[in-house]
Amino acid sequence: MSAVWPSSLPQKPLVDGFSETAPNLVVRSPMDVGPAKVRRRATAGVTRLQMRFRLTPELTTFRAFLHTDLQDRALAFTWTHPISGANGTFRIVDPPSYEPIGGGLAWKVQVVFEMLP
Repeated sequence: MSAVWPSSLPQKPLVDGFSETAPNLVVRSPMDVGPAKVRRRATAGVTRLQMRFRLTPELTTFRAFLHTDLQDRALAFTWTHPISGANGTFRIVDPPSYEPIGGGLAWKVQVVFEMLP
């Protein structure tokens, strides 16, 4: 059974710092003369989402979710895509970074997700 993004954590990231990169599904091969040859190599791929969340007391919940439920990013989880609203399976790619804001009363957590096909 897959882990689920906790309901006590923000369900949408901050607008500031959000970016989404679509999967690269093509292969480009350079030619000696003329334009490169391009062909599709897959019909589905991984979408990368870079996000920031503002957490206050939820930081403890986030760290527990990361460490226990996701086994330090080894496992995937279900979550709702913040733009499309579609349910999907996600993984956290890199270790999150934590930045104190408001004199340490809140934390800005930067995290990179990948949405699996």
